Amino acid sequence: MPRFSDAEKEIIKGKLLAEGERLFVSYGVKKVTVDDLVQAAGIAKGSFYAFYTNKEHLYMDIIEQCQMKLWQELDDFLENHNDLKPKELTKQSFCQMLNGVKDYPILVKTDSSVISYLQRKLPQDVLAAHVFEDSKALAKLQEYGVLFAYELPVVAKALQALYVAIAYLQQEGSDHDGVINLMLDSLIEQIVRDNP
Repeated sequence: MPRFSDAEKEIIKGKLLAEGERLFVSYGVKKVTVDDLVQAAGIAKGSFYAFYTNKEHLYMDIIEQCQMKLWQELDDFLENHNDLKPKELTKQSFCQMLNGVKDYPILVKTDSSVISYLQRKLPQDVLAAHVFEDSKALAKLQEYGVLFAYELPVVAKALQALYVAIAYLQQEGSDHDGVINLMLDSLIEQIVRDNP
């Protein structure tokens, strides 16, 4: 295994993230190879495996970086909308996140088929870490008075499933706002408790 200083690790990881995002957006996760990634980043193939177990793991790392930016935007949104009732705050927060996704081409390209592919290819611990990150964002809603009827990992999975359904509907190209609102309202009705 190659050995790198901390500074070298940071530089290489930054190149992999940047070039990975560029290639994944251009060609899709299924078509991009590890050889493509190492060539674009200017590193040896063995060096890639010092950072990631496979290309899908890199893809998830890129997705999580985009999500961290979305979580920061959510923080800003929550600070400016903390006067809303919990169910409405949850709905508007989720809608804010859906609209924010449009600013990240890799998230737009992460449709139901990509999600299914990643679930088959990624180790369970990587997927579990992703649910944990989503749960941390939901904890932010709790700080603003939202009480969930289920544990955060369950709520995170339910919202992920809703996101996949919405991505599928949006893939069809038709206007499905009514269906999306119905699904979102129904889910929020079940997962968010009314405050006493």
